Amino acid sequence: MSLLAQRIAQRRRQRDLSQDDLATLVDTTQKQISKYENGINNPTADVLAKIAIALDTTTDWLLGLTDYPSRPLRNMGDLNDLERKAVELLRSQNVETQEKMVNVLEALV
Repeated sequence: MSLLAQRIAQRRRQRDLSQDDLATLVDTTQKQISKYENGINNPTADVLAKIAIALDTTTDWLLGLTDYPSRPLRNMGDLNDLERKAVELLRSQNVETQEKMVNVLEALV
């Protein structure tokens, strides 16, 4: 199985989506998603872009061009409300407190 196929399936499961769910999000069928995940077919560039958006990742990660599945942040608008609040709290502290906060978060995950 190709890395693309593995990563589509992996990320879909991480996002708690069924193949039907993903198919609906990218305007295709469950059968087609299954073919992508089993390496039978490869998505077109347009469909690959839709899959990346639906799975909150990048086409580069899906294709194996990077090992980082998260989309890069371009501005605060890329964050949801909870993430913005966390960033604001972190930024309001001194460096020592920031390090402690990050250590606590790392310990939780």
